[in-house]
Amino acid sequence: MTIRVIQWATGPVGGAALQAIIDSPDLNLAGVYVFTESKVGVDAGTLVGRPPTGVLATNDRAAILALDADVVIHAASKAFPNNTNTDDIVALLESGKSVITITSYSHLPTYGADVHARINNACAAGGSRFHAAGEHPGFMFERLAATVTGLSGRVDRITVQEFVDCRAISERQMLVDLMGMGKPPEELSVDSRVFRGLSSQYEQSLAATADVLGLTIDEIRPSIHTATSDHDIEVACGVLPAGTVVGQIMSWTAYRKGVGVLVAEEYWTATGDIAERDLSEDSQSLVRVIVEGYPLLRVELKFDNAAVEGLPGVVSGQAAVAMTAIRAIPYVLESPPGVVIPAVFGAYQFPEAR
Repeated sequence: MTIRVIQWATGPVGGAALQAIIDSPDLNLAGVYVFTESKVGVDAGTLVGRPPTGVLATNDRAAILALDADVVIHAASKAFPNNTNTDDIVALLESGKSVITITSYSHLPTYGADVHARINNACAAGGSRFHAAGEHPGFMFERLAATVTGLSGRVDRITVQEFVDCRAISERQMLVDLMGMGKPPEELSVDSRVFRGLSSQYEQSLAATADVLGLTIDEIRPSIHTATSDHDIEVACGVLPAGTVVGQIMSWTAYRKGVGVLVAEEYWTATGDIAERDLSEDSQSLVRVIVEGYPLLRVELKFDNAAVEGLPGVVSGQAAVAMTAIRAIPYVLESPPGVVIPAVFGAYQFPEAR
């Protein structure tokens, strides 16, 4: 039986997901929701470098809610000032459609009690399923690092480091409004609005990983360090003015009884002038997992920044985020209604869980 899929939003990640839906013989595109006015009425295939599909993009929310579909791939930006993501997800779930999102909902209790309750209630009302996909957060710590601990006799500390070359990011909303590049350095602190928006994502990642490992954490402490340039920096989406942020090192550490046990570290750069030594010279991005304990384990995974066919400005790292949602579709639909959390087989369990 072919699965009927709606694509919600067609930015870099959503566009990659839409292309994969069109290309898959097991998926049938039922509808496309867009935010950009110029995309309204355009055939879905035209949007992503594929032949016409007969499905036209719309910005009519009610029309999308009324469609008959099994699942919605929700890829709305996290950078819009007027963020309606929770309201949209709840409405879709209540309409009977399951939702797989690549936005920041990887650990609903940490996201917030109100959102946690609303999404669970919506699943119950619609007989639908909700799953938060994503590369990091969503996969690297919660699934990859947790799976690696299946080799461990003892785990003392897990660190996931991500090194990202930001120069190829084509959306200014993503690079500046969400990630904080190109902003005055005084606007990026652990208490700033931009950092708090990011921090929620990584706090959820740590909390979700703790659940997998049977670990109770007492607190999460964040930190941020920024770097600026004395000259303008050209990137794919424009120019970052001299004196603004072009590099960041951020970290989040989850503590148990005063000891840091889970650590997420982000190294971002938008210029080769200050590139972190662990960023590869050929603009690849790197994820490193370090499991300290017995034995000491270290895993490295590189993403290239190759362009995606038919999607100008979209690179393969962004497509990888989309693939976590596409690959999840059959597993989510086979699950009972409610919030779907992927099982990790054989992960280490901290002694307090025994």
